[in-house]
Amino acid sequence: MEEFRIGTCYEKKFFINKEDTALALGSGGEEVLATPRLVAWMENTAFEGLSIILPEENTTVGTHIDLKHIAASPVGMEINVRATLVTHEKRALNFEIEAWDQTEKIGEAIHQRFIVDKGRFLKKVLKKSEMNN
Repeated sequence: MEEFRIGTCYEKKFFINKEDTALALGSGGEEVLATPRLVAWMENTAFEGLSIILPEENTTVGTHIDLKHIAASPVGMEINVRATLVTHEKRALNFEIEAWDQTEKIGEAIHQRFIVDKGRFLKKVLKKSEMNN
């Protein structure tokens, strides 16, 4: 398995559309970036960064996120997300993540992902699905 370097940063840019707002997602009443969307973008940045170095039979799953959504951002703004790997213990990868709009820092999070074998993971999920049908 590829060695994970502490301090490695993964970065992505996103643009706020109307479907990304608290009003559209039902998490609030205004057309500003929704906290659930910010969480998804933060997780996506860490996930995609790791996916380029993991063997094809592995993936990562998010297991924990502790987020502070610090400031509101309107539709049309660009959001920059940076996920920095801070610790790696066995299958657990821990990140510090920051998000900025074009004016200020809008969020920060601690996020944990676990490395899993895709086949075993999907087999467990399928078994659960079959049990409930």
